[in-house]
Amino acid sequence: MVDKIIDSLCYVPTEEVILDLIVSLPPQMSGYLRDVFGPKVAPMMGLTPEELYEAKITLSQDKMRDFLLPKIKPLSTTVDTFVEQLDEMGVEKAVIFNLDEETPSGLKGLPNDYYANIVRQYPDRFIGIAGIDPLKGMDAVREIRRSYDLGLRGVAMRPFMFEIPPHHRKMYPIYATCVELGMPIWFHLSINYSTHNMEVERPIYLDIVAQDFPELKMIAGHGGWPWVNEMVAVAWRNQNIYLDFASYMPKHLSKPGSGWEPLFHYGNSILQDRILFGSTWLFMGMSIRELADQVLDLSLKEETKQKWLYDNAANLFLGS
Repeated sequence: MVDKIIDSLCYVPTEEVILDLIVSLPPQMSGYLRDVFGPKVAPMMGLTPEELYEAKITLSQDKMRDFLLPKIKPLSTTVDTFVEQLDEMGVEKAVIFNLDEETPSGLKGLPNDYYANIVRQYPDRFIGIAGIDPLKGMDAVREIRRSYDLGLRGVAMRPFMFEIPPHHRKMYPIYATCVELGMPIWFHLSINYSTHNMEVERPIYLDIVAQDFPELKMIAGHGGWPWVNEMVAVAWRNQNIYLDFASYMPKHLSKPGSGWEPLFHYGNSILQDRILFGSTWLFMGMSIRELADQVLDLSLKEETKQKWLYDNAANLFLGS
């Protein structure tokens, strides 16, 4: 029985974070509020998904913030209270992450400093990952170094938002800096719900990066679905690639026809040491514990469940 968990992709439900997730959501992703996020979360704010979407596309950032602030009270809590909730759920550590998509979106979100402050408050409970915008060139490199000095220990980005694949030349200074500092990099690598295409996130592009940067630890966020066969092949031959299945219900991994069958099969054997549990629970309408329990209910070897829920993340983020 797994008695402790590391959540490798976790939201901190403070007012500031919840507001940022919606207010600073790139306009290219507005439909996400209506079609994916909205049906699960909008009712908790007393809104319909359509009302949340309409507010996003018609209000300025400041007016959107004023509109949402009284409505997010049921969803938000303090960091102190959230730590207590983590204790109750058996979550030993949570990896919290930021995104910087200012160049393509035109919107400035929370700075990486905000997440670094949370890590400083609870260094034994949180691991922080910085949001980096590769279109900012050398400023992106400087921000990685600054974030490292602040105490953040990873980098996150969504290639589809920048419309460049992971092996694009603009990414390489970021990779070199991450290798130098020992910081893993998390990529969104799956279907996206934006006005941008999906092609730039094919897992095969990580294979190219892995050959050029064999020391770079990479996390294929959201497991590469719907290209799971390709994702498994890329991870099989590159020991520096990890996978999470965040934002998908774990119970679906073993369902015939889900597309997850290769990850479920190989994740119980040759890839068992590189699968990570990430919850993104705030967008799932479920708690971290409920999602972890779905992993425990899967027909996996007991040692595999232990690795998915704790050991692999401990090895990657803590070197233990």
